[in-house]
Amino acid sequence: MEGSYSTVAWDTSASNGNGNASNAASSSGFAGLSSGMNGMIISSDQGPSGAGPSSLSSSSGAAHPRSSAASLPVVNRPSVIAVSVTDAQKHGEGSAAFVSYLVRTKTSLSSFKTAEAAVRRRFQDFVSLHKQLADTHPACILPPLPDKHRMEYITGDRFGPEFIEKRRLSLQAYTDRLARHPVHQSSAIFQRFLEAEQMSAYDNPKRESHVFESLGDVFLNAFAKVRKPDERFMEIKETVDKFEQNLVSIEKLHSKILKAQTDLATDFAEFGSAITSLGMMETQISQPLADFGNRSPAYSQTLKDKVNTEDIDYVSMLRDYSAYCQGVKDVLKARDQKQVDHEELTNWLQSHQSDRDRTMSTGKSPGIAGFFKDKINDLKGVDPEKARQIRLVKLDAKIQELQEAVAQSGVTAEAFSKEVTKEIDYFQQFKVHDLKQYLRHYIDAQIEFHEKGLEHWSDVMPIADSISLDAPSKSATMDET
Repeated sequence: MEGSYSTVAWDTSASNGNGNASNAASSSGFAGLSSGMNGMIISSDQGPSGAGPSSLSSSSGAAHPRSSAASLPVVNRPSVIAVSVTDAQKHGEGSAAFVSYLVRTKTSLSSFKTAEAAVRRRFQDFVSLHKQLADTHPACILPPLPDKHRMEYITGDRFGPEFIEKRRLSLQAYTDRLARHPVHQSSAIFQRFLEAEQMSAYDNPKRESHVFESLGDVFLNAFAKVRKPDERFMEIKETVDKFEQNLVSIEKLHSKILKAQTDLATDFAEFGSAITSLGMMETQISQPLADFGNRSPAYSQTLKDKVNTEDIDYVSMLRDYSAYCQGVKDVLKARDQKQVDHEELTNWLQSHQSDRDRTMSTGKSPGIAGFFKDKINDLKGVDPEKARQIRLVKLDAKIQELQEAVAQSGVTAEAFSKEVTKEIDYFQQFKVHDLKQYLRHYIDAQIEFHEKGLEHWSDVMPIADSISLDAPSKSATMDET
């Protein structure tokens, strides 16, 4: 059965004999980052031997299996859905070629048709899911999708195994993050994506209504700025900006380390060749030196494997989280826009109220446009008092409409801000948990690498011990004669 659930979603690691994170994830399509990002909903205090999918909530009869644990921090709530993205397959040729992935789901949510499902999805399907979730839940922080604007699309390497594996891991992280989110995991859109056999079944679903729709949306002004910024959200944005900057710095330093280790691997291979050449000249110890030199490529390959694994599992994770920060800032920007809508409507209401007051006190229309309008009415012989009453009736109607819109936009802005506050709290919990898992798996990977190095050099040690100076060299024998 493809896509084993032995390491899917919440099983952060089986352990090997040395206590390190197991490579079992690799056998089921999960490695490094995947196993590091799959432990999202388990308790942040749970170690590598955490429970696997068997720990899914068993309350299938309940309408909402999470309800009994709703008071727990989101990262500590029982797992209700596990998703794996595996088995990448290429379809078609030329410009029509694309890659599909096997998306398998195991859940205890009663809203799903079955407890287990398996469908194939291509990257564009994930893009469609992302857009629909963004439209339906504008206050929710969406995880990032893999960037499509990459050099592989220009060079033609987008079907190479390395590119496909990096994309698969990113899609795995994406679905893991949706599955752990209290809103997205129960979204009908996400459910259709995971269950629908035919794409048409969810390509254009009926848009779900939400509390944030309001009349104020029609007054959206992309160029307006918040008049009275909320310090809470200003501090949040500043914190996210600093966090993103730190991630970028760490990624650059990590990439620099990997480049140095790549060069070191090349040097070790050349070092082995040089030792072998030396053995050809030193006939007394030629065999030990040849054995030593022949072992160096193995250590060089171990270094290369380490670099490749870290580039896919850890550097890619850092890039993904940098993009995740942009999702946070997008939601903060949307919150600001709700406040702008309310402020602009309030300003417009105050302007109409001022116009009404001036009209009542002077009987004249306000502004330059009003001045010319009064002159035209005078030329037409319109009764000024009658014109004033008509203006007052129109202004009163507009003021009433704006008062309702201001009240509604205020409620919308406040509700949106509350939802964003919860989302920021979720993001903070996820961030701490993810970084903990990242560090645990990174440390395990370093331990595993150095254990392999210790094993390699321990095997080489007898070669050095076998060198003996008891037997005279050929050149020394010739000198004595």
